[in-house]
Amino acid sequence: MADLFHYGSAAKALDADDRYGSDGDMKKTQYVMQLLGFPGDVDTLKCLLTAAEKGIEVESGVLDMTKGEQDSDDFRAISPFGITPALKEAQYVVVGEPGCAVFIEGRGLGNRLAPRNAAVLATEMEWMEVGKTEVQPHVEALMMQKVCGKMADPSFATDDAAVQAARAALADPLDAFDDQLQSNEFVVGQYSFADIHWTIYIHLLTVMGEGALYAKHNNIKAWFERVKAHKSFSGQDIISYDFLPTLEEIQAKVMKDVECGEF
Repeated sequence: MADLFHYGSAAKALDADDRYGSDGDMKKTQYVMQLLGFPGDVDTLKCLLTAAEKGIEVESGVLDMTKGEQDSDDFRAISPFGITPALKEAQYVVVGEPGCAVFIEGRGLGNRLAPRNAAVLATEMEWMEVGKTEVQPHVEALMMQKVCGKMADPSFATDDAAVQAARAALADPLDAFDDQLQSNEFVVGQYSFADIHWTIYIHLLTVMGEGALYAKHNNIKAWFERVKAHKSFSGQDIISYDFLPTLEEIQAKVMKDVECGEF
């Protein structure tokens, strides 16, 4: 079977200098991580944004989900149930957004993305759950109908009823999200994992031309402008949002590497 992580720095000796983060004080204590996923996949992008926020340098490998590569024998050797994305640092591999994000958080720099206050942490978890159950499935449905379906099969015909159903299903959670932001600069006041999750939902709606779904929500629009300008939580001189793909990059199956700047 092929080693799907045998690319970039991982194709070199484990102790090669350029297998380590190239900037900052972490050079000899932190390997460059490798993220294997797809630029149109919500969970992959959550992990990519988390890495940028935590000052983790990442080489991105594309797992072409439009060709079903997540179900290939090679990927199943990494992720037995085909769960995406997959993350590797040195000889350690973890799959799935929750595990990847927690590992990146633990290895990263700067303040914690998970609030320490119990009530704030619980509220963060609540809004992450709302996003995963009430928003993500419908964003994914729109992505399939408007973008990925045609990438997988040029003869794919968009199901207008499915598009309308997804749009309708997003109305209530977007209303609630706007209310949550009424008195909060970020989702729970301080920047957290909840902002990362919702950034991906709103970003993908935007690149798919579905911005009208939140156009009437001034709080969401103001929050989105803040997260787009948000400097990396790690203190690195980068804007984390800049690493997210455009529609053209999703269609070209291109995913950016995360390269960190100076403090």
